[in-house]
Amino acid sequence: MKKLKIVLTIVICMLLFLSGCAGAKASKESNQDKKQEKDALTGTAWTSVDDDSYWIFNEDHSFFWYQDRDEKDDNYYGGVYKLYRGEAAMDFIEKELSSYNVTKSGLMEVINKTDRYMVEDFICIYTKNTTFMLEGKEQVSKPNMIPYMGFMLNDETVLDIANMKTGSYYGFTKEE
Repeated sequence: MKKLKIVLTIVICMLLFLSGCAGAKASKESNQDKKQEKDALTGTAWTSVDDDSYWIFNEDHSFFWYQDRDEKDDNYYGGVYKLYRGEAAMDFIEKELSSYNVTKSGLMEVINKTDRYMVEDFICIYTKNTTFMLEGKEQVSKPNMIPYMGFMLNDETVLDIANMKTGSYYGFTKEE
């Protein structure tokens, strides 16, 4: 009887251990899928309405902003990005970027003042700049986080955004 209890205990422990490992593997795969999850910027390119600058968002969530679309060896920023949309963008800004003093209620006031803006169009692009080439020289010694907030409009073909650090406004149209 004692042997049976020991064997059953060992079998139960093995089953629990194996099911835990399988769950951890599934969870790890799920997290990897989330990291590479496509968003509205993934695989797109955008041209500034103010100058000939060019912003590319790659499949691996890296990005490059080029001052001149025809020169890709100099005068550019690069790094990785995360896109937040709608309420999630507002929550991210209010909680994670609280030092900018932008509140969800303040954003809702802006959205409610016009029919042009809708909550689901609101975005936050959170970039981690890891490279900045200027006149042939690397300018970044450590990654620099730059948040942008604004709207993705006209069936996701227009970016109407502001750099939250500088307050600079940018308008981009999506390349076809």
